[in-house]
This record gives sequence, C-alpha cells and structure tokens, in this order.
Amino acid sequence: MKKTITSALLALFAMTVTAQDTGTLKGVVKDKASGETIIGANVVWEADKSRGAATDFDGNFQLVLPAGKQNVVVTSIGYAAKTVAVSINSGASTELTVQMEMESEQLDMVIVSAGKFEQRVEDLTVSVSVIRPEMVENRGTTSAADAIEQTPGLTIMDSEPQMRGGSGYSFGAGARVMLLVDDLPIMSGDAGRPSWGFIPVENLEQIEVIKGASSVLYGSAALNGIINIRTAYPKDKPKTKVNLMSGFYSQPDAPEARWDIGDNLPIYASLNFFHSRKAGQWDIVLGGNFFMDNGYIGPMKGDTIIDGREQTVSIRTDADGNVTDTVYTRPMREYQNRFRVNGNFRRRGKKHSGLAYGINFNVMYSRSAGTLLWQNSREGVYLPFDGSITNTIQTTYNIDPFINYAGPKGSKHTLRTRLFHQNNDNDNNQGNLNYVGFGEYQYAKRFAVIKDFTTTAGAMFQYTHSEAELYAGNEDSSGVNTAVNAAGYLQLDKKFWNRLNVNGGVRVEYFRVNQRGSEVVPVFRLGLSSMLWKEGYLRASFGQGFRFPTIAERYIFTSVGGLPIVPNVDIQAERSWAAEIGLMQGIKIGKFMGYLDVAGFYQEYDNFVEFTAGKFGAVVAPFYGLAFKSINTGRARVAGLDASIMGNGQFTKWFGMNILLGYTYARPESLQPDYVYGQDNDGNDLTLISTSSILPPGPSQSGYDQATYEAALEEFKKFPILKYRFEHLINADLEFVFRIKDKWNVSIGGTYRYYSYMQNVDKIFYQVDPLFGWGAVEFRNNHNTGDHVFDVRAAVDLTKQVKLGFVMNNVANRVYALRPLKVNPPRSTQLQLTIQF
Repeated sequence: MKKTITSALLALFAMTVTAQDTGTLKGVVKDKASGETIIGANVVWEADKSRGAATDFDGNFQLVLPAGKQNVVVTSIGYAAKTVAVSINSGASTELTVQMEMESEQLDMVIVSAGKFEQRVEDLTVSVSVIRPEMVENRGTTSAADAIEQTPGLTIMDSEPQMRGGSGYSFGAGARVMLLVDDLPIMSGDAGRPSWGFIPVENLEQIEVIKGASSVLYGSAALNGIINIRTAYPKDKPKTKVNLMSGFYSQPDAPEARWDIGDNLPIYASLNFFHSRKAGQWDIVLGGNFFMDNGYIGPMKGDTIIDGREQTVSIRTDADGNVTDTVYTRPMREYQNRFRVNGNFRRRGKKHSGLAYGINFNVMYSRSAGTLLWQNSREGVYLPFDGSITNTIQTTYNIDPFINYAGPKGSKHTLRTRLFHQNNDNDNNQGNLNYVGFGEYQYAKRFAVIKDFTTTAGAMFQYTHSEAELYAGNEDSSGVNTAVNAAGYLQLDKKFWNRLNVNGGVRVEYFRVNQRGSEVVPVFRLGLSSMLWKEGYLRASFGQGFRFPTIAERYIFTSVGGLPIVPNVDIQAERSWAAEIGLMQGIKIGKFMGYLDVAGFYQEYDNFVEFTAGKFGAVVAPFYGLAFKSINTGRARVAGLDASIMGNGQFTKWFGMNILLGYTYARPESLQPDYVYGQDNDGNDLTLISTSSILPPGPSQSGYDQATYEAALEEFKKFPILKYRFEHLINADLEFVFRIKDKWNVSIGGTYRYYSYMQNVDKIFYQVDPLFGWGAVEFRNNHNTGDHVFDVRAAVDLTKQVKLGFVMNNVANRVYALRPLKVNPPRSTQLQLTIQF
C-alpha cells in the first residue's frame, strides 16, 4: 500500500512539474499583403513535428509548448513556410501574430476538387483548369455556361458540357461531366441536366474544371470529369458589388435571314448583386440576379398581341385572295426571363474552435420559350420550326444545411446535405418535376506523425423522386419514378522526399431505379506526380469509371417539334477506364506567374451510350417512324492531346497580362463500328456504319453505289469517328491590363474559339432533310471547314469603386451551328457598369 501511495504522489508531482514547465502559445495567421486571416494553416513545434495545431475559421490557433525559447514552423498551401522564434513562459500564455507571404516560386493557385482537400496545382495527378472570377466578370457573363466555355477541351452544346470528345449530343440526358456547387451536385435528378442560369456566378471564389475519370470521388456522372463552382465566403472587410449590364443582338448579315423586329427588340439585360460581411461569429452572403433576354430566334413576321399574349397570326385566303380563316398559335420566338436570389449563412464556433455550421440556399423563378430546330438554313435559320417552340415556367431551389469541424491536429469532419427541387411546367406534354435529397459525410486527416500524409474517407446517399409526363415510358406508364444512389469511398495521399506525390482511392457505389433490380460497382484510381526540375512536374494517373443510366434515358417518351423520342427500359450501365500522362512547367517573369501544361489522355468505354436517331417510332406522318433513343452501342475509346498555358500577373508596374490558352485534339472512335445494337421498324440492323452521315448511301438505301460505298467504308474503318464530336478545339483568352498614372486601370482583352468541322452526325437527318426542308445538309456542306469565333472586350476603372466595361461577342457576326438544326447566337454588343464598395 505504501508503495502504491508513493508512486501516486510521485506521478502527481511529475505532472505538476510538467504543467509548470509548459506554456500556451496563442496566435493568429494572416496574409501579409491583404491582412486577411488564413484558415487551415499548420503551426508545429520544430523540435517535435507531432505537436501542432491548425488555424480555425478566424485564423486563430492554440498550442501548448515547453517553457523557454522555441521555434514554430507555420505552413499553408500557396504560402512560403515561415519559422518563428518565440519565448514561452511557464504557466502563462504568449500571443503571436504571423504574417505569411505568397510563395514566390510557386503558382498562386489552390485546388480543392481534385482530392476533396486543398492542394497546390503542382501536386495534382490529373489535368485541371481554373477560371478566375475576374475573367467571368470582365467577359460580361450572364450564366455559368458562358463562364466556362473558354476552358481548354470543354464544349457547351445545347447546354450540355462535353469534355475532350467524351460525349455527343444527348438531348440533355445522361451527362458524363458532373456539375457541382461547393462540392455538391447541382444537376436535375431525373436527367442529370444542368441549369446554368441557376448557378450564382455573382459570388465566385473560382471555377475548377477537373478532366478525366473522377468517379472514385464524385460518382457516376463524373465519367469524363467535373466542373466545381466554388462560391466565396466573406473576408475580414465587408464587400458589396452591383453589376448592371445591357446589350442587343445584331441582325444577321444575310438579308434573307433577317427577322422582323417589331415590338420585340432583340435586347437583353442583367442585374447582379451581392453583399458579404462578417457579423460577430456569423459569415453572411446575400446575392441575386435578374435577367431578361428577348432572344435571337425570331420573332416571326406576323407576331402580334391578342388578349395580352403574343400570338402568331396566320391568314388563310382562297384562290381569289379573300380571307377565309385566321389561325392563332402560341409564341414563335425564344426568350428568357429569370429572377434568382441566394444566401450563405455560416456561424463560426466561439467556444469550440474549428466548429462551423450553417445553411445555404438558392431560389430561381424563370419563364422561357425555346426550340431545338430551325425552320430552314436560309431565311429561316434564325426562326423556329413550326410547332417546335416549348414554353416553360421553371421553379428551382436548393437548401443546403451543413456542419464542419476542423480538429486541432489536422482532422476535419464535414457533413453536407442538399434538398434540390426543379419543376418545369411545359406546355407540350413535357412537364416534369423532381426532388433530390443528398447527404455526404466526409472525414479527412492530415497526419503530423507521418509527414505529408492525408486520408479522405466518406459516404453519400441520394434519393430522387420524379413526376413527369415526359417519363411516362416507365413500367406502369405513370410517369412517376424513383432512383437511389449510395456510395462509400476512401482516398490516400502521400508525399515522399518533398517531390513525389502518390494517391490512390476506391469507391463502391449502389444504384437502383424503380424496382428493376440494383447494381453494386467498385471503381479504383491511382495517381503519381513528381517534381523533375525547378517548377517542372511530371504526372500520371489511372482511373475507372461507371455511369448508371438516368431516369430520362430509360423512360423518356415525348416529341420535340413533332420529332419523337422513345424510351429504352433495357438500357445498361456504361463502364470505362482512363489513363493520362502530363508535364507541367511553371513560368515566372517578374510578378507574372503561370504554367504550361501538356497531357496525353486515353479512355475506353464498354456499353457506350449514344443518343441515336433511327426508325424506332410509329410509322405515321409526318416522320414515318423516325425517332431518337438512348442505346448501348458497344465499345468505344477517346484518345488525344491537351495543351494549355495559363497565367496572370504584372510584367512591370504599369503593365500586366492574364492568359488562358488551350488546344485539344481528340480522336473519338468506335472499337466496334459494325456492332449491331438494335433494329429499326423495318428490320434493318443498326450499327455505327449504317447510321453515320459520313458514309454514302449503303445497301438497301436510296442512291446506293457499291464501288463508292465500299471505298468510303474502307476509309471509315480506319477511323470510325463517333457522332457529334469535334476533333480539334482551340480556346484562347488574352487580356492586357494597363495602369495609368497610378490611378486608372484599363484592360483590353479578347477571346478566340475554334471548332473543327463535325464530321459525323446521324444519317437519318440526310435522309429526311428534303422532306422537311430543314436545309441541314446544305448548311453542313457550306460550313465544312470549322468555325472561328472572336470576342473582344474593354474596361476602365472610373474610380476605385466604379468600372465601366464593353463586350462584343461573335465580332464577325458569323452564322454557325455547333450541332445540326440549331444556330448559335449572332453578334451581341453590351455595356456593363460595376459598382463595388
């Protein structure tokens, strides 16, 4: 007993002595240039790296250290490491303020999307492009689609994002590129279609575009990559910004294609606003957008107002010219009006450092009319095909409660949830609404004991409920469908010898649509990145992908302009694997910093899904069986090269430049061009060969010539290019910034986009084109060298708070169509006024 008491007293004495020989270091870490606090900076004791702390949401940290003179090392991604000497008094607190400077030899760019935690762009194992908020603002952007269309390798076709030729035209169903806002998916649950006008571009931190298979971290829809819109939280100083913009569309240069303006001037206008501030422990952001666009499709001659609504008036006469009848139909022009308001509310824990919780929301109401088909390729290229206009009243909202906790030793717990709702009230039996409930828990840990080692693990669940006339092709023809998706994932990241990064991950995903059975699929990824020389980095990655068909692909049953789209209840999930090797070289000239990146990519698909035209429908007038359908078409691959230059900064005190330049070559081809993926209503086999416009008429088709066909077929089999793809893409954005007399900032910039000729589309368009007079074949024959599109812009800071800008898009007023039967906008000219205080 005496021994026990003696031991206890000695232990108590030792703890007392230890407590008296330690002190507490309390401090804050800030950016030296801006004075803003830095979240997530690491502060460690130099003598024992296992003892450390991370700064909380206010940039504060607290660390217990032995008494005496000590050194602490402060690090944060994008900043130069800093060693600070401090004197710790026994049993007392010592205050410290650390000011960090950007790393002069590193790129000023931090990415979250690639690994779901902050990483420098040099350390990534995948290709990435970043769109800065200044570029979005200076280009006079009215939607997120406008903001990202300059991304190298990315194309927006009819609101559908296409990455490196991985997708063709799909009527907005089954995207292979996932769109996220603050790491959460923001696509409709039934079709996987983005609503670009819903994205809050007025409050951007940056837009991150990750290329290549991202299914391990983000799931099924990320087969070709992700687009993550990261919104900004308040800084230490309150900020208010208002952006006013107004513009108009120019008349087409061709006299026969000009529309009758009438009372509907082809104008558009926008108002963006947001305010952000810190209020005690609260971070508050409020923003919104009003947008009005009279459109460039139409109006038709004869549009008039009847009973308060615009109508198209058709006058019928007899042989003598006497009026026999007057017919009124719905509006025959495109337009869009929308109003959106959003807010982010986050409370930072006061008693519990590192705790934050809150709720974000976004609500939009819009009215629009749109068409997918032009009337014809001459005088009707800017007019809608008769009966093809769809009028839509759309209501969309999301509500996102969340809670985060960042522990003092590098651990972080995140719980994000989202309720997303979209209701499209259409006037042509295409109405649809869906609810999506999404939740994700994630745990990340940066280990101090194991240097530069991070684990990321998480689980997600998503439930979709859809009610739609549009999807009445389901088992009971009710149009009511549900989908369930659940997953768990793990990723490990380790840096060796301060130059080699290795990461690997696995994800197991569960899917079910209605009661048609379920699928459980594992996918894997592995990546390497190594510094070869000063600011020269080599990377390589491999990743598997899996995409489960959407409700829309399975059950859609509708028509667009009378053109039927039919369901495919037996459609199968598609799988893929992708590999990439790339080299990135940092560039530093004065205060200008950027990088040159070159990557080769290769991706193979099995059960590849394509939106294909054929004789799938009822054989009745006017289309006589012609219909579209989503079908598994066998195996395919896309290989190519992606090169880009990105940078910004000052060359001298008065001259700076921002640049984003990219070229992408993609070779999208079928590995089974003669794979029979179905039969049409006439009993003909459907293959890529039989449905491709690039080939002349084949056997059993009108105009067949055996010698001509066989020669073309032999050539086609060397490169069986997939439909609705571009082989070559060039995206360039260049802006020069001049500072005059230390007072005026003047910027002059421009963009250039090149789309190579789309070699292959559905042959059925060529076969029925004369019947409907669309002129699609004639248009393609006259525009078979690709399209060059130029935009210019300029801006001047009138004061520190006021900026005036000018933007002209499609300067040459080029008539071009990224896909058949849908013309892109003519020249548009706009002025914008930005006020910030």
